[in-house]
Amino acid sequence: MTRTRDRVIAVVAVLLLAALATAVVVLVLDAQRSGIETREDLRLEQARAEASRMDTRVQQAYGALTGVYGGPGTFTMKPNDPGDAAMLAPQDPEARTGNVLVNADGVVVNGALVRDADLIGERLDRDGLERVLAGQPAILPVAAGITTSRPAGAIGLPTRDAQGQVSGAVLVEFEIAPDSAFNLEIAQLRTGETGGFSFVDERGVVVASNDESLLAMPLEDAVVEGFRPGFHRADGKVAAIADVPSAGWKAVFEQDIDEFQGDLTGPLQTALLLFLAVVAVVGVFTVVALLRRLQAAREEQRRLREIGDAREEFTSIVSHELRTPVAGLLGFLQTTVDHWETMSDVERRRAVSRAFTNARSLQTLTSDVLDSASIEARTLTYRFETSDLRACVDESIQTLRDASPDRTVNVSTPSDPVLVRADTLRIRQVLGNLLDNAVKSSAPDATIDVDITTTDGTATVSVRDRGPGIADAERERIFEKFTRGRAGISRGTGLGLYISRHIVEAHGGEIVAESVPGEPGARLRFSLPLSEPSA
Repeated sequence: MTRTRDRVIAVVAVLLLAALATAVVVLVLDAQRSGIETREDLRLEQARAEASRMDTRVQQAYGALTGVYGGPGTFTMKPNDPGDAAMLAPQDPEARTGNVLVNADGVVVNGALVRDADLIGERLDRDGLERVLAGQPAILPVAAGITTSRPAGAIGLPTRDAQGQVSGAVLVEFEIAPDSAFNLEIAQLRTGETGGFSFVDERGVVVASNDESLLAMPLEDAVVEGFRPGFHRADGKVAAIADVPSAGWKAVFEQDIDEFQGDLTGPLQTALLLFLAVVAVVGVFTVVALLRRLQAAREEQRRLREIGDAREEFTSIVSHELRTPVAGLLGFLQTTVDHWETMSDVERRRAVSRAFTNARSLQTLTSDVLDSASIEARTLTYRFETSDLRACVDESIQTLRDASPDRTVNVSTPSDPVLVRADTLRIRQVLGNLLDNAVKSSAPDATIDVDITTTDGTATVSVRDRGPGIADAERERIFEKFTRGRAGISRGTGLGLYISRHIVEAHGGEIVAESVPGEPGARLRFSLPLSEPSA
């Protein structure tokens, strides 16, 4: 009886241990599958985001070129017409590709930077041209370049005669080359050792990629066969594919499956094998270890979701902030080009100045994005030298006055030099961000106060606006990445104050925000150590 009971207990113990092992195996595999599915969703969302961004750019390109070449009667369509040739000439003297003009029959009648002059008068045989001649803008597939020795794509735009009928097409070629601006941008999207990002045309030929060997070549991996949108696995690879409708392209992310899911499957599988090997002896301790592994897997899922949310928010913010200056820049330049002869010098200068202001806004946005990336990578560099802080303040205020001549700025600085050891350009960047924040937070006729004070070996610069102030709960949050707005103000990328804090702290100082009770507006101030005692 006792032996039978012992055997039953032994069997039950083995069964319980087997059940425990089975349960752990199921949980680990489920966590692994969930982590992999989350990563698949992230990669597919990245491909869709890049495809959406490219679709917007292509549509903007169509609109911009229509404004230049699409007006009725823009071209005479006479072979080698000088006026048509002047319209086709690239604005950039260093342009490596040019433009080609064909008539309604597809015969080349003019061009700029055309390599073979005998092509004029010949019918152009190029895929996709028939769609353009039918009246639809299109991106033509990659082919041998007409205006460059390299393979080239082309933006095709229908032209119209004075009656509004399609009279032909303009082909604006762009190179398929490793050093093209488009390809250099895509090259930044590489992930890991084998993760690559490419754009392919309607025939599956690579237009841009972070793998230079693929340029102008058909992408023929089994994992992308048919280029069906979605996430796919085949032949040891994974691929995330999304449509770029306006160009007829596909955005394609590819990676070896081992690298794609290696940091998710490797540790979990190792832990599982270890558990199965020692489960009979140290079952309790193994369960604890596996629970920690499961917690790490859930943390990985949470981190991937946060990365996805941050990427989506970043894309939304930057696309919104880009739209206004880009539209303004194109609008003012288009107006100037269209009405150059009828505009006075004052009107031309005003239009160019406004275009310059929008271009400078784009430059500032680009600098903020690059600086933010450098801060995250801890590669933001500084050049320290002894500088007079008063000069930095004066130059920053003058820049503000040039941009907003009607804005009143009260300045209070010591009569003696305020010497600090600092990177002058970075400190001016901080001052520019604080002044820009004050301008956005204040009414157009409100005064901005800028003060420099010195005490106990420290120089302090404060910028006060006349806006709605800053709530106590917001004083730290406004220095976080992508945080925009206070009291209903939501302009900007949310990077300026984030970058400013990192710059000031790198100089050994601090930056704070405060609202003074009983006084209107808010005050942002930062302090820096003096390089020597101020008089």
